[in-house]
Amino acid sequence: MDTKSIALTIEAAGKMYSPHLTSSAIRRLVRSGEIPSRKVGAKYLITAEAIENWLRGDQQAQRVEGV
Repeated sequence: MDTKSIALTIEAAGKMYSPHLTSSAIRRLVRSGEIPSRKVGAKYLITAEAIENWLRGDQQAQRVEGV
């Protein structure tokens, strides 16, 4: 299984990418649409690949891939 395609909550992603990104920063990026996500109930789900694309500045890949 490809770990980059596993859906993460914002809190899990914050722990995974700390100290580079905090949960608050990820939440802000998700809400602004800079990191693609899916909302399931009250939670946003994102992939590690989407975060890594954002960290690399790969904006075009983010728009194409989504979650």
